[in-house]
Amino acid sequence: MRGCARARATLLRFAREDRGTSLPELLVGSFIAAMIMGAVVSALFVTVGTQRRIDDANTLAGRLSVLSLQLDRDGAMALNTAPARSQTSAASCATAIDLGFSEGGATVRYRTIASAVDGPLWLERDGASGTRPIARGVQGCSWQTVQDAGGRQALRLDLTLVGPNGTTLSQTLRAGPRLW
Repeated sequence: MRGCARARATLLRFAREDRGTSLPELLVGSFIAAMIMGAVVSALFVTVGTQRRIDDANTLAGRLSVLSLQLDRDGAMALNTAPARSQTSAASCATAIDLGFSEGGATVRYRTIASAVDGPLWLERDGASGTRPIARGVQGCSWQTVQDAGGRQALRLDLTLVGPNGTTLSQTLRAGPRLW
């Protein structure tokens, strides 16, 4: 019997001591949990934002590299009689950049057009293969013929591209016609 009484006394003591948590303990625990959740949510938003900027940077770099390669190739073939040669002040890319040579019977030109797909302008190339977009997401574009310190003329294209997530990239491209 004595063992039973002792067990009952122990159980009653534990029941009295284990009455739950106090209000200050609940408040402190809630505050710490809220701080941890805030840190986790903040880290997630930063990660997602960084990923979007990285995606835009990759997209814009791809668009710029394709445009640069195409412009270099076509610019090198521009003729001495190219209408673009006389454009010595900055003009919008809505004004066609006529490089003066024909490709399969079609004059090669660059210009911007409105896009029905993604809002901003597209820079397109007209040539024998038809009209095709070279760069999408063009927010601003101007061009002119400039002369370097050595007296050689070059085609200068100032371009601002915008990515799908809103990141912008501004770049100046130059094409050096061999015959200018």
